[in-house]
Amino acid sequence: MFETARMRADAITFGLALAVLALATFALAHPYELAIHRWEAALAVALAAIVLLIVSLRGVFASPKQRFAALAGLGGVVIAVAFLAGELFVGPPQRILSAPGQTYRPPNSANVAIIFPPLAPGELEHGMSPSTVDVVTGNRVVVLGIGQQVRVHSYVLRADSWPAAYVQAWSAKHAAQTVTQPAAVAFVSPVLQFPVADKDGLLTDSFAVPALHRSVQLKYYPGLPSRGIDIPFLQLEIDEENGGSLFGGVAVSGRTLRQAGMELRFDLGTYPVVSIAGAPDRLVYSVGAGLIIVGIFGYALFTILENQKK
Repeated sequence: MFETARMRADAITFGLALAVLALATFALAHPYELAIHRWEAALAVALAAIVLLIVSLRGVFASPKQRFAALAGLGGVVIAVAFLAGELFVGPPQRILSAPGQTYRPPNSANVAIIFPPLAPGELEHGMSPSTVDVVTGNRVVVLGIGQQVRVHSYVLRADSWPAAYVQAWSAKHAAQTVTQPAAVAFVSPVLQFPVADKDGLLTDSFAVPALHRSVQLKYYPGLPSRGIDIPFLQLEIDEENGGSLFGGVAVSGRTLRQAGMELRFDLGTYPVVSIAGAPDRLVYSVGAGLIIVGIFGYALFTILENQKK
């Protein structure tokens, strides 16, 4: 009777440890899968870790076979900690908001920095904009290219190509004006990165020209095949500061628009954006997986030896 109960407990230990291993393996392979970052998954892993820790501590004082089951349970706890750390310190996928020329440091990491390269006028229009960002981890610099991923402990960084616009503004007398972005991460920046999509799925952004008391709202169109337009363009509305609309229309890359008492030029192109997501630390994951494997093989070996003695 006692032996049957003990075997059931061992089966539960192995089952929970393998379930945690399977979930963490999926999270490691697919860190940008939103389903893996649901709170239900984190709660299930946390509860499994508590159960595994309790049964593992009890197994330390049992027979050698049960000690191997406890070792597998401990491996499940280690993997659960790696999974939960990724969720607590990093979390689900999110876009890093940073302007060209800035350095971003994740809030929960002291040795990770993402350096976004500067962008000069004309680079977007002529297709010469940067296609990589630098990821600094301690004393090491990793070049992150479009479509690539870099893993640093529980952090997974991915770079994607994203629409961008370099804005230049002048007064009616062609005096250069400062462009500001009150709602963006960089207040004074001529580079628009369209971080928000409207209800129709179109990317939007905005900027202001304070000296001329103008604000501009924009929507980015990659093209409009139904109208025979196969180049990107901007739909924009120029408003008077704290006032009504002064102009509504479109602008294309490289052409100066003279409206509402000012001149605007947009260079359209792409610039790398970086997304960050949490995943189990691969080293901690490997340690936990190793403990589970050793526990399974050790348990199987002692089971065989016990059967031979009977």
